[in-house]
Amino acid sequence: MNKFFAEYADFTAVILAFSLPLFFTIFVKLKTRKTTRAMAVYLLLFGPIGILSFIFFHLFENSYRAIVAAIAGTFVYDFHFYSLMLMGVVIAVVAYFSLVACLCKCLYGAGNKNIFLSMVLMVVICAPLLPVTPISAVPLICSVISFGGIFSVRRKPEMRIKTQTAAPIVAAA
Repeated sequence: MNKFFAEYADFTAVILAFSLPLFFTIFVKLKTRKTTRAMAVYLLLFGPIGILSFIFFHLFENSYRAIVAAIAGTFVYDFHFYSLMLMGVVIAVVAYFSLVACLCKCLYGAGNKNIFLSMVLMVVICAPLLPVTPISAVPLICSVISFGGIFSVRRKPEMRIKTQTAAPIVAAA
């Protein structure tokens, strides 16, 4: 398993980050037909799904290493482990709510308020960590990519004007 984390975990997370939004985009397009734009849906969903896939592997690797250390009798529960796990869970929860808000926008035409709120929360959580660890820029970059699809996901409904044909005027003589 150590070989997987050392060589394949990052590549697998990147593959998931790019392929899962494609599957969600196909699902949304099948549900909404012509009311959504596919590229905008992909961009909108890329942010939260990308964050979730990267955070999943972060939490999975740290949990695995903790279990292996606990079995070996060398595990130490300290603030470093606690903060790694807590930060991952917090970012995952915010990304999950962002994904739900993005899907509601795509499927039902919901507003942008919850999407913007989750993006602001992601900035508030991750921006202070940039001087400490540059990897905290990944959720911010994913959020910026997601921002690219917010305003063009839903097509505006076409206004169809019904024309009524005037009844012929029959002159009564």
